[in-house]
Amino acid sequence: MIFKKKTVKHDNLKADYDQILLEEVNHARKDLHQAQDSETALVDARVNGHMVQAQTALKKARFSYLYKEAKRRRTVASGLRFYKQVDD
Repeated sequence: MIFKKKTVKHDNLKADYDQILLEEVNHARKDLHQAQDSETALVDARVNGHMVQAQTALKKARFSYLYKEAKRRRTVASGLRFYKQVDD
């Protein structure tokens, strides 16, 4: 038994990183919605908001990347939506 190969369980490690990824996706989604709301408020106020638009585009790109990575890894979160739902 001296040369017995140790078995390593990777299931827990993957689950931990999947949970971290889901938290990052959720945080990025909240940031994106906040940036979109800020951009809408500035456009409505007729303020030149090129910097705000650039920040919104950056946050959208970050969220899209994280969302696609979670989808590629088949990580599922309950209630996760790509875009904000508009209540009528």
